[in-house]
Amino acid sequence: METITIDVAIYGPLARAVGGKHIACKKIEMAPATTLGNLRAALGIKEEDTGYIFINAILCDVPGLHASRNLPLKDGDHIGFFSKVHMWPYQYRDGAQMTQELKDTLRERGAMHHSYSTSGDDCTNHSVK
Repeated sequence: METITIDVAIYGPLARAVGGKHIACKKIEMAPATTLGNLRAALGIKEEDTGYIFINAILCDVPGLHASRNLPLKDGDHIGFFSKVHMWPYQYRDGAQMTQELKDTLRERGAMHHSYSTSGDDCTNHSVK
């Protein structure tokens, strides 16, 4: 069976899921139809524990939104999973390069927030706008 190779960097407490302390870097072989959600699950990382996620230095998800769980991955992609304790300073968020899936979800849900919840309350902290 053909596989793709994904280069993964995991930061903060999430790194413990793959044997790291504060940072874990590894290459992982996955099936060609792998999604971001499949990769996260294969690494043993709970969806609700993830913070910001980048694919090839492009922001694809923010804490609690899970906009890109079904995004297909390609051979050679570099994925960065950040824990919720690694917040991204708000002054850098506006104008950040984002995946189309994240843009579409933010358009539906409103401005980018520090975090999101599924309890019907879109913003669990303060809005950055």
